[in-house]
Parts: sequence; C-alpha cells; structure tokens
Amino acid sequence: MSMNDFMHQYGVYLFVGLIVAWTVWSRWLSPRLAGVRSLSATDYLSRWRNEAHTLLDVRSPGEYASQHAPDAVLMPLGELRHGLDKIEKSLPVICICASGSRSAMAAVTLAKAGVKTVYNFSGGMAAWSAAGLPVRKGR
Repeated sequence: MSMNDFMHQYGVYLFVGLIVAWTVWSRWLSPRLAGVRSLSATDYLSRWRNEAHTLLDVRSPGEYASQHAPDAVLMPLGELRHGLDKIEKSLPVICICASGSRSAMAAVTLAKAGVKTVYNFSGGMAAWSAAGLPVRKGR
C-alpha cells in the first residue's frame, strides 16, 4: 500500500485522532502538568465566593458584554501574555471562559508565569449561570 493510498483510506481517522489528542492535551493534561486545578461552581460557592481572589474572564469583549460574573476582570486570552504584569500574582486566580477550554489555556499560561495558585472554572460561564451565580450584562 502506497502512502497516497494509506492517506486516502485512513486520512479522516488520523485527522479525527489528532483533534481528539489536541483537545485532551489542551483541556486536561497540560493544565494538570502545570499545577492548575479545576474548580466547580459548587466549590466556588463553598470556598472562593467570600475569599480574596481574582476572577479572570478570558473571553472576547463581546462575549463578556453579553454576560459576565460581576467581579470578573476581562482579559481576552489573546491579550493575556501582554497583560501578565496587571495580574496580582500573590492572589489566587480563577480563570473562566464560555466552556472551560480557553480558561484552561489561560490558567497554564498564568501558572508558567509564576502565579502560585491557579484554578480553571470547570464548565465556564455556562456552569456559572446554571449554578445560579449572579451575572451582569454590558461592560
């Protein structure tokens, strides 16, 4: 079987496999290796709601304006590397996005930049809203 025949027959499977591997790496393995912990809405309610922390929303400004946590600080994922000096590294940072993927990437970046305690809010704003946590609209 030639390489061309192999790719024609199995190319779709290879492509799907790569997508799955990348998703598993970026969402679960990479954050754990960097020391990032997952945080559920229940855990947030029981512990972090009344403790000092930074809630970092890494979605786009449009997503943020449509709905965000009242005390969240907006810093889109694409701007995070340039805004690291604006983040208080001594406070725990909880990253949130729409579903948990971008916030996992942001949390890894923060952990590698020296933030001691970093959490990824599991399920993102969808889980936040479903838990009945307060939301605001607009900037």
